[in-house]
Amino acid sequence: LLAVGPLRRWFGTDGSLRSRRLDVPAQRLALCRELLAFLEVDAGGHAGRGSDPALWPLLRLEIDALEAAASCSPTDVELRRSLRGLKQKLYPYQLEGVRRFLATGRLLLADDMGLGKTAQAIACCHVLFGTGRVKRGLVVAPASLKPQWMREWALFSDVPLSLVEGSPAERARVYQQTREGFLLVNYEQVLRDLPLLQRFAPDLVVLDEAQRIKNWAAKTSVHVKSLSARFRLVLTGTPMENRLDELASLVEWIDAQALEPKWRLSPWHTALADGRHEVVGARNLATLRTRLDTCLLRRLRSNVLAQLPPRTDTRLPVPLTAEQQVAHDELIEPIARLVSQAKRRPLTQVEFLRLMNLFASQRIICNGLAQRDFEEIWPSLAAAPEPTEALLRSLCSPKLLELRELIRSVVIEQGRRVVVFSQWRRMLRLAQWATSDVLAQGSARSVFFTGEEGQRRRAQNLVDFHDDPAVRVLFASDAGGVGLNLQRAANCCINLELPWNPAVLEQRIGRIFRNGQKSAVDVYCLVSQTGIEDRIANLVGDKRALFTGLFDGVSDEVGFTSSGSFLSRIEKMVEPISAPGPGSPQRSVADDSDEEATIEESFDSLPPLLESEPLGAASMETPALGGAELGGAVLGDLGALFSRVEVRRGEGGNLTFEAPPEVAASIAAIFGGLARVFGASA
Repeated sequence: LLAVGPLRRWFGTDGSLRSRRLDVPAQRLALCRELLAFLEVDAGGHAGRGSDPALWPLLRLEIDALEAAASCSPTDVELRRSLRGLKQKLYPYQLEGVRRFLATGRLLLADDMGLGKTAQAIACCHVLFGTGRVKRGLVVAPASLKPQWMREWALFSDVPLSLVEGSPAERARVYQQTREGFLLVNYEQVLRDLPLLQRFAPDLVVLDEAQRIKNWAAKTSVHVKSLSARFRLVLTGTPMENRLDELASLVEWIDAQALEPKWRLSPWHTALADGRHEVVGARNLATLRTRLDTCLLRRLRSNVLAQLPPRTDTRLPVPLTAEQQVAHDELIEPIARLVSQAKRRPLTQVEFLRLMNLFASQRIICNGLAQRDFEEIWPSLAAAPEPTEALLRSLCSPKLLELRELIRSVVIEQGRRVVVFSQWRRMLRLAQWATSDVLAQGSARSVFFTGEEGQRRRAQNLVDFHDDPAVRVLFASDAGGVGLNLQRAANCCINLELPWNPAVLEQRIGRIFRNGQKSAVDVYCLVSQTGIEDRIANLVGDKRALFTGLFDGVSDEVGFTSSGSFLSRIEKMVEPISAPGPGSPQRSVADDSDEEATIEESFDSLPPLLESEPLGAASMETPALGGAELGGAVLGDLGALFSRVEVRRGEGGNLTFEAPPEVAASIAAIFGGLARVFGASA
């Protein structure tokens, strides 16, 4: 009947549905209306045609939802006009994502990592607010991602977005006073402030990293799903991690009927070895994809490669653990005292080196307490069968967990090669250990390129990285930041921390982003929040802005994302600390910009010393550097460095000095840095 009756344009002779764009709401609405009319009355005036009674109410629900969506969707003219107000231009696949959401007002956007889910979400909010269809909106994101959302939002849109923070009374005041615009909250605030959020009554809710609601019975899921907004946008790069019911939990809030009945999901889509217990795979996936077509959109990087920009830079915020924060903040007072001392007089050589080492110690702590305590914990880690989640979390190094997810996504799922950079060899060893099981699952392995390997070993590792299909990751220190040509081997760079100097960062990226690179390049920088790395990120960004404006731009002005010099931003970190000198009143670090500029210029001469690989293993990673005897530690390390210089007396009494290239480079950096310090002081 379907094949020969009025529905023959939809169905084939075997009764199967013809290939049509049922993800287009107008097409789907037409089919549902014709199906319902066909079922209601047959040629003899009899209702039903022997159909399943459940089909009738389902069709009516679908028609109601599609008609409601059609009445709320912006017209093409409105869409084009609103998108012209965006500060950044979207790529074609991103425009498709925006259109898909606006067509129905509800979507699970599950694009691959790095394809700009946040940008698409902001564009959706921008359009709906600009066309008057949304008056109030709510963005729910993990707490660590809220700064990133604020930055991205400012880059794309002028629609008001307010960050909800503070005490319960302060948060309540924000909810009550916001009549128009968007609020940014984290998942924990949804749990605490649900009654206030329900009174706020957002027209649109965006969930970022929505795997937080994958467990349908969890309190977070129940609270979030109680937000009854008309427009709902769910963002996640991992819509399903282990079980179908996780996917069903995400989809349920978008389309309550898409995967119903849930009790049937497992028996219908799970393949069992013995027919009863052992799960060996999945089945009937074509049916599952068809059911999800209208509410889920996922594009892989390989699908849109031709549309991607040559290079995409992504800052990944990583929260500090409580233990990291305590260890990091313990160093603020000695830093404050040295900064205060620098305002009264130039620092001595030992004081300046001690200040630099305190900064370096904070950076090491931002990488993780596992790096700071490396010598103590490494033997037990190396003996562990594999890096379990419990063991990883015990290390107080969230960057290792973030790196695992990156490696899983980029290397295992996308099948790409990656260069992972760190200033410190010990961090690279921890990273290699933490990702070893992830790589093993994909029959992949990694190699090193640092100052610790011999020349022959390094050369062989590069050959393997280029030619061995199993070698997918190159762990490199800044010894590999110059002189290497990896553009034909890799198209992704991961920086475990940011160097002080933006030129060093560009040297790292330049290993793969150079002539001969035929693929779009992704650059990921892991930046710890609420610590010194936030300030480094701003420092690097400002210096890059100046460099670009001076050498590559045509404008007379350069806009920075923040103001003031490096030491001014350090003062903000230590301003609660009082550090007056003997007999002297306390002075503001920002009082004397000329002297401060001199100090900062001297500071910028130090990165070759702090970031050179030979010193990395011996000095910058020594746990003692986190304590008070930093000056002595530095002098001891310098002694170890100079001990590698050989002196020979030749004929006529001439002296010949010989040293490995990396030692010579480090010594040259030390003398160059000290020359600038003394020159500035004089």
